[in-house]
Amino acid sequence: MAKVTGELVRAQAAELREVDLDIQRAQELAEDVAKINAAAAAARGRLDFNDEPARFLALLSAPRASPRSPRKRK
Repeated sequence: MAKVTGELVRAQAAELREVDLDIQRAQELAEDVAKINAAAAAARGRLDFNDEPARFLALLSAPRASPRSPRKRK
């Protein structure tokens, strides 16, 4: 996956929302996106396709929770 940079955020804001972001603000947003991506990647192994969508938010809120036990398949 490509790294999210301030320039990328700035270009996306301009293209998708017609917003001219200051480069400093764009860099701050890029750092936030990197944190969110890292949290989602850390939770990925603890989620199952059939989980309730709310489980994802719970995992992001408590990323150090222990991995859940595997489900038995019928």
